[in-house]
Amino acid sequence: MKLRPLSTVDEAAVLALNAAEAHLDPLGPDRLDWLRLIAAHAAVVDVDGEVAGFVLTFAPGSAYDGLDFQWFAATYADRFLYLDRIVVAPAHRRQGIADLVYRAVERSATPFDRLVCGVRSDPPDEPALALHAARGFVEVGKLRHPEGTTNAMLSKELTD
Repeated sequence: MKLRPLSTVDEAAVLALNAAEAHLDPLGPDRLDWLRLIAAHAAVVDVDGEVAGFVLTFAPGSAYDGLDFQWFAATYADRFLYLDRIVVAPAHRRQGIADLVYRAVERSATPFDRLVCGVRSDPPDEPALALHAARGFVEVGKLRHPEGTTNAMLSKELTD
């Protein structure tokens, strides 16, 4: 199992993984290609040549246009690394993949003082909320989206 940069050959697998997750914003090929180019991290988890998961993060000052990212930029200026999405294929869950990815991303976020993300709270994405709470994330706000959903804005402080 290794974390490696997301490339164009991974596109179909990443799009399929993203489409299977009901609580994630949809991705098309053009949007994924753009996000890959502007991301702080655009990586896949490779298990024996198979894409078992992926992650996208964005640093302050990025051209990323997501509402959650903009909320965190307004709240923390340049002192955050934004975790846009992490997806693990159902067949590869409970194998330590998410932990591997979170540890790598948290190490990268240390110079920014915190790792942040938005997780659906209305309607709730209970597994994601529980996972983030178990990893030390705390709710620092709420953001209502134009389509009527609400996200819990979560932060994990990485300073001593």
